[in-house]
Amino acid sequence: MNLFSLLIGIGASLGLMQVARRAPQNQELPWAVSGLLLLAAALAGARLNYVLIHPHLFAGNPWQAAQFWSGGLYWPGAFVGALLLLLIVAFTWRKPLGILVDGLFPLFPPVAVLAWLGCGQAGCAYGKQISDQFIWALPVVDERGLEAYRLPLPFLAAPTLLIAAWRVERLSAERTAGVYACTGGLVLALHTLAFSWLRADPYPTLLHLRMDIAAAFGLGGLCLLGLLWLGLARLRASISDKAPDPNRETRFLPKE
Repeated sequence: MNLFSLLIGIGASLGLMQVARRAPQNQELPWAVSGLLLLAAALAGARLNYVLIHPHLFAGNPWQAAQFWSGGLYWPGAFVGALLLLLIVAFTWRKPLGILVDGLFPLFPPVAVLAWLGCGQAGCAYGKQISDQFIWALPVVDERGLEAYRLPLPFLAAPTLLIAAWRVERLSAERTAGVYACTGGLVLALHTLAFSWLRADPYPTLLHLRMDIAAAFGLGGLCLLGLLWLGLARLRASISDKAPDPNRETRFLPKE
């Protein structure tokens, strides 16, 4: 097992611990199992994304496509896989979506932080080339085997994301269900956009954009829509509480 895989495993373990810690009393096991399934779906999606982009690498031996431990993961696929599994869990567990996403979101910041550090160790997700006169310049070997001094992007992204995730958790305490996950997802998307623009490593494209940037736009847009929906729902509830009884029923709570 290489260091990158080890760091991802540590991040996943820390995320599951956070999910279990935040779970209601005597419900730690169901929440932890749901988190484990979510991680498995994200891993499968990330690997499938890589295989679909590079099918020629597995033409001779299709079984290698399942060997995710050998390397080859794209996080946009992880986002899609996790989103699909989240919808399945919400349908089967019959929990409100806001409560569910709030309870499972703590999985992702530790994984993302440790993934950035793993990329720094593995020489991927490297920054643009800069002069070796800068004290923060880091020698990195690129995919062609050439060494150059570059912006130490992973080692800047990891601590800033950790601080941002901590602040979101502190600010979102005791808020409406769903606000914590939507706010955290939006911050994660903005952080990814900021640092992906500075990446110089090759990456597949989607609609003439790097796929990680396109996925960050998708995540940010989804979370922004979620925050707008929650804000409108809260506004509607506050107006309904102040409305006269007949209007409250006919305008906001129609009879079935």
